[in-house]
Amino acid sequence: MALDAISTPTLVDEIPFRDKVLFAINGYDTDLQTAIEIKAAPGVGKAIYITAVVITSNDADAYPYLQDEDDNILFGRFFPILTTGGFALVKEFPKPLKLATNKALELKSVAAGNVSIWVEGAIAEG
Repeated sequence: MALDAISTPTLVDEIPFRDKVLFAINGYDTDLQTAIEIKAAPGVGKAIYITAVVITSNDADAYPYLQDEDDNILFGRFFPILTTGGFALVKEFPKPLKLATNKALELKSVAAGNVSIWVEGAIAEG
């Protein structure tokens, strides 16, 4: 038996210091399903590094998750955790999660629903 889907996000020991710019994103969507860009691609030679995520949803079947612009799932689709609705999924990354160089960060869900997001991280050399 194999998984229906698998992703292998990259974790790094630390965020490169040169030209590092910290960011925080706080937002919500009342009918999320189509992927929405929450952090634009940072430009040539740079990458998004994620250090913390909070995802909430009050819809039992929304199953929100983070992905890059190429639909590679980075974090989420944890069905049992968010199925009751009104639950917060909180994750800190002691070793930051690194997106591929010059890729945007998107929020998406399996089914339409109310979703809130908080993301902390940095833009730095990729």
